[in-house]
Amino acid sequence: MKKLFLLLFVLGTGLSMQAQATDNSAQDWAQSNEEFTEIYSIATDLSKRTDRVIANGNVISIVKDTGTTSLQRKRDTSVPVEFYDFILLTSTGRKIILNKGQTAKVIDKFRTVLEKAKESLDVDNTRDINEILNNL
Repeated sequence: MKKLFLLLFVLGTGLSMQAQATDNSAQDWAQSNEEFTEIYSIATDLSKRTDRVIANGNVISIVKDTGTTSLQRKRDTSVPVEFYDFILLTSTGRKIILNKGQTAKVIDKFRTVLEKAKESLDVDNTRDINEILNNL
């Protein structure tokens, strides 16, 4: 009986170690928070110059012809440390809570789109800006 228990314990430990290796919750979310803060400042600048980008509260929204896509940073008050959930929102009502890997991809995409829009705004190409934002 002891050998069976030991075997189950070893197998259970092995499975839980594999599960921990694929879990994104242990990764550092502080980097995502800093990146969001950086793109939020870009979005704030753009929102003053065009109505196609909105930065309000902890939400960055990009307005397209087909609707709006938004990235929200929301403080998780269920934990005692400063931790944020990142949520992708669409104008169709979809609300997708992102994991670490998804958050990095979405932040990179928003950064790319916002930087292209900012470069185009500096040259004052309204048509190009609308095209870039619609292709998000």
